[in-house]
Amino acid sequence: MTNDPQNASDPRNANHHWFPFLRYQEQCLAEGKEATVNDWLRSNGKLNHQLEYEAAKEAAENKKKEEPTKAD
Repeated sequence: MTNDPQNASDPRNANHHWFPFLRYQEQCLAEGKEATVNDWLRSNGKLNHQLEYEAAKEAAENKKKEEPTKAD
């Protein structure tokens, strides 16, 4: 019988609750990085809309800086 990751109680292969984040946290600890929920979500592609928003905002700010100001 195969083990369903949604029902597994072993944190090494369970995919419910915070187990995936805890594995990410252990990986970051091994690499000497700080684990944050935002970074974890970004690495899993869960915050693509946020990345697009930040890129659009930065592009708008850069465009605004490049436009000459009109003096009347």
